[in-house]
Amino acid sequence: MPKIPNLFWLCALLAGPVTAQETQPYVLDTIDVVDDVPEALAWDETSIAGDQLETRFQGSTLQTILRSAPGVTVRGGAAGGAETAVNIRGLQDYGRVAVTVDGMRQNFARSGHGANGSFAVDTEMLREISVSRGPGAKVGAVGGALEMRTVEAADVLPVEGGAVGGEFRLRYGTLSEKPTLHGAVAAQLSDAVDLTVAATRAEVGDYTSPDGTNVYAWQETRSRLATVGFTNENGGQLTFSASRLDMDYYTGRTSGLPRDNNLRTDSYSFGYRADDVLGGWAVNAKLYDVSTQVSQRLLTEELVQTGVDRSYHTGTTGILIEGARLFAIGTTDHDVGVAFEGFRDTVTTDDPANASLTPSGNRELWSLSIEDRIALGGAIVTLGLSADRYKLGSSDATVTGQALSPRIALEIPVGSAVTLYGGMALASRFPSLNETLVNGLHPEPADFAIRPNPDLLPERMRSFEIGIGYARQDLFTSGDFLELHATGFHNKIEDYIGLVRVGGLFNGYYQYDNIDNVRIRGLELEASYQTGVFFGDLAGQVLDGIDLATGDELTSVPPDRLVLTAGYRSLDGRRELGARLTSVGTKEGGTLPSPAWQTVDLFYQQALSDRTTLGVTLNNILNKNYTPHLETQPSPGFNAQASLIVRF
Repeated sequence: MPKIPNLFWLCALLAGPVTAQETQPYVLDTIDVVDDVPEALAWDETSIAGDQLETRFQGSTLQTILRSAPGVTVRGGAAGGAETAVNIRGLQDYGRVAVTVDGMRQNFARSGHGANGSFAVDTEMLREISVSRGPGAKVGAVGGALEMRTVEAADVLPVEGGAVGGEFRLRYGTLSEKPTLHGAVAAQLSDAVDLTVAATRAEVGDYTSPDGTNVYAWQETRSRLATVGFTNENGGQLTFSASRLDMDYYTGRTSGLPRDNNLRTDSYSFGYRADDVLGGWAVNAKLYDVSTQVSQRLLTEELVQTGVDRSYHTGTTGILIEGARLFAIGTTDHDVGVAFEGFRDTVTTDDPANASLTPSGNRELWSLSIEDRIALGGAIVTLGLSADRYKLGSSDATVTGQALSPRIALEIPVGSAVTLYGGMALASRFPSLNETLVNGLHPEPADFAIRPNPDLLPERMRSFEIGIGYARQDLFTSGDFLELHATGFHNKIEDYIGLVRVGGLFNGYYQYDNIDNVRIRGLELEASYQTGVFFGDLAGQVLDGIDLATGDELTSVPPDRLVLTAGYRSLDGRRELGARLTSVGTKEGGTLPSPAWQTVDLFYQQALSDRTTLGVTLNNILNKNYTPHLETQPSPGFNAQASLIVRF
């Protein structure tokens, strides 16, 4: 019988009185809905709002944007092709990090030497980005979650009121093949109906890095979105949204076989959101379908098509229902959240050469979770429990499993400015379709077999965190504000899944197996200071990860990093300028070591009128040569871009 962690018993003991209500009479004090429960500090969350995207990043890649969040590393999306993968706290691939766009899971995955689990996004469409580090944010995501929100009516309708509003962007720079065009228009068709449409066209070109390397980075992006919203008399909102993203790019031109790639993602969703239903519950629900396909055509070295095609397709149908309500039970305040999530992935691989190691098949995942934030005087205790079930199926086998994932956290104020934090969690990452049911031959010249392993166990992670928060107004001068969060974490993953060789010299093969115990620990720091006109932000990380069986350093754990941003904003909000210093340490261990590097970027934005804004970014002004960790091609040297935004 497997050993049940003490943390589970602790959560079960604390939840005992609730369970007892179902089996015996139990009288509670009067329950009243309350309006105010103390807000928790966002210990493991970083949010990047639309105004920051527009002023500090101005059309930057997701890789650049997310460097401002500690513990987060982005691979791909530029010179490596359009497919992007996210690494949080040294964990990536096979669903260890959950990625959503407007609440819809992005579950595309294909086996290869790159990241297994990727997505593509048009950053011009984004209006908000949120990163959650550690388990608990999404089912199965032991590393964390990346949530992105695209443009909606409230983002472009005039603040002062009006039936029609819009925004047009024109960008052009040294890396552009053609100008980037983006437009978004919203119309209030009636008191109850609104319509939002948006579109983007962008094309970037190849570049030469400061060390003289010719980097093949050409990429063309075309995206469009349409959303219709209905608001009922009680304030509830129904929305229907449809979008398409098309990206064309080349892969394999530096090494391997050149291929012409087309990535297409079609998304459809039906959502409902209300602040007061069913007796006081705030509800957010979504039913969606996401279809991502990468089609590849083999090319000669002269980029002539050979007619040999292959494609990878992942279709995800999902449902998400979230509810939240504030209660007072006696003298104790409770902030209760309930979430139900389920999705089904259908993977289809079409490779006439039978050289693909991405199996066709299905994956289902269902989860029910509950969380209760309990206010005990000035302290807050958070209890959470998630019950999850998964199913994998292909022509070779069917695999099922389930897990319970409890978590507990405590926040204690110390004086008026300091808050202490501690948390523990037990989380599971279920085996993926590619790990469990892969069955094929690795392409030549390394033509070895990789066989399925339906006996894979879920990865189990024990996570421990401690943190300190400091928030103070009028610290150095009247009206200034300083906020600081420092978090230390220690994660141990048992039954970590990796690729191993099985058998002898002449009858050997490879398969994924539960082989390792992995330890990842680190320190993350975020700080923000602002006065009426000056602002400064800091994001830092120190991470360390090893395989406990061998003592080897984990390749996936990124190097130490510090990002400093400082600037000036005029009192009328019409002008903002600043600088960003990114300093990354050396990565010596693992299979992809990388040297240290530093870059300096400048940004400027000026309102030319009430409706027109000019922006300029000067990136890597010192023309440093650098290759980010997990990348194989150097990034651009000095590059500049100008932006013009017109609103109506």
